[in-house]
Amino acid sequence: MTAELFKIYGVFIFICGLCIGSFLNVVALRAFSGESIVTPPSKCPKCGEKIKPYDNIPVLSFFLLGGKCRFCKNPISIQYPIVELFTGLGFLGFFYHYKTLFLYNQIVWKSAILLPFFLILFCLAIVISITDIKEKVVFDVHTISFAVVILLFQFMAGHITIAIKGLITGVVSMELLSAVGWILVKKRAFGTGDSYIAGAMGALLGVKMFFIALITAVVIQLVCIIPSFIKKLYKEGEYKVLITAAIFILLFAFYKLYPVNLSENALSVFLIVLMTISGIYLCKLILSIKTLKDNPTYWPFGPSLLIAMFLTAFYGGIIEHFLITLIN
Repeated sequence: MTAELFKIYGVFIFICGLCIGSFLNVVALRAFSGESIVTPPSKCPKCGEKIKPYDNIPVLSFFLLGGKCRFCKNPISIQYPIVELFTGLGFLGFFYHYKTLFLYNQIVWKSAILLPFFLILFCLAIVISITDIKEKVVFDVHTISFAVVILLFQFMAGHITIAIKGLITGVVSMELLSAVGWILVKKRAFGTGDSYIAGAMGALLGVKMFFIALITAVVIQLVCIIPSFIKKLYKEGEYKVLITAAIFILLFAFYKLYPVNLSENALSVFLIVLMTISGIYLCKLILSIKTLKDNPTYWPFGPSLLIAMFLTAFYGGIIEHFLITLIN
């Protein structure tokens, strides 16, 4: 395949992604209503009018209609074009990731199957993320399908034993973490759907890389929730928590940046003691917050797990090296 033809295929893949993204919106939203994903045809959720084909063009129709239904003039959720565009860009990204298979005629069946395999996983991940973000609900039919696709792939690749070990590790790990949440705040830290997702992650990545992905997911989760969590603490006057957290971060940053040897410098030992004390006190303060006990999860963990899974699948070695460097 020539470079010019590859680009033309790229445009085609992008358009296919846009169209499939439109369908994924339907799959996710009809999971709540229990309707078939095939019938009835797409309709306005407000007035119930059937959407005309020319009003159902991915992304474009949203802007041509001014973000409103042609019939009742109620606003159309921005979710529709966002999911469509994200799916299209995702398809294009996966296609370019495997460009050497097409440009240099290196297609063999074991490699060629990777692109459709990851595209299927990507579609299922989007559906799971939509329902999780929208209502903090993960449907078993989606997560089980996700795991089955991975297990079938691993079986075809001859890695079924590794996959089963990873699946068990993923599920058990999340259940243990949820149990810790129950002990601390009398609620599961994560839903059972997250355990299914973790099991699928383990089946794909294996035991070692599963834990790399889990740490990555925690980092992604923190990036998502810390800004809103800090804002909430400030509004509720939890200044002691904010000050203690700031002290802990400053101590950690100073310790990492200060070029000393732990065994030869008393300052390092002193910093570690201060960090330990401030860290324990910070945890105690956080666990005493009433709103945290009432609602321990401010952002669903499923999307973070899925993002971490894809990142680790493609860049696991780089992430592992970074984490080891950070720890050391």
